Amino acid sequence: MSACQQVARLLEKTYTDSRDWNLYTMQLNPSQTQCIAFLNAHAVTYVYDNPKFFESLKGADYVLRDGIGVRIALKFFGYQDTENLNGTDLIPKIIEKWKDKRIAIYGASDQALVACKTKLEKNGVHAVVSMAHGFHEPEIYIDMIKNEKPDLVILCMGMPKQEFLALEIRKENLCPIVVCGGGWADFYSETKQRAPEWVRKLSLEWLHRLTKEPKRLGKRYTLGILYFFYIIIKSRISIK
Repeated sequence: MSACQQVARLLEKTYTDSRDWNLYTMQLNPSQTQCIAFLNAHAVTYVYDNPKFFESLKGADYVLRDGIGVRIALKFFGYQDTENLNGTDLIPKIIEKWKDKRIAIYGASDQALVACKTKLEKNGVHAVVSMAHGFHEPEIYIDMIKNEKPDLVILCMGMPKQEFLALEIRKENLCPIVVCGGGWADFYSETKQRAPEWVRKLSLEWLHRLTKEPKRLGKRYTLGILYFFYIIIKSRISIK
């Protein structure tokens, strides 16, 4: 399968999964890990450049639409609009549903994790049984999950590390649910500030992040966006 075909296949999956997603009917299954991942513009460029990353996302039970870039891409491919299901907004709802279950959070910094746990406890969530920063080797997290036996694992170590790890967790059925959370821990802990709500409603949160972290995100949100649209156009033309 070509890189363009992989992009097209993943956009189709993202559309279907985002349309069918329903947190309120989702149930924990102790015998089978369910993986929730998110597709944004940055992820699309990873898919195009890295077949292994495509396999990790294809193996997720749900790949949900995150951001205006993928919204535009889906429309370009002829799909109807879907809800924006970004992890920063959705993960607190997932935690609230299973707040009495055993929760593990891996990724971000130690400072962010401590602040996350404190905020969760203030919000009535007292079941965080395992935390670790995002700079260990994958085997360390696997061992922690086997030892602590969490029901819900949230990975916040960024792409593509978290998706590769989530796929291994799913293959070994180590927990009922694993979520690829990206920057959720940083934002929830307020280690990093989210854009004001009016900015988010205008789908301009990416611009807010760019102004806050120009060195880290400058290339992603300038050349990276141009590369993303090149990939989308090429992929669309190639499957006509």
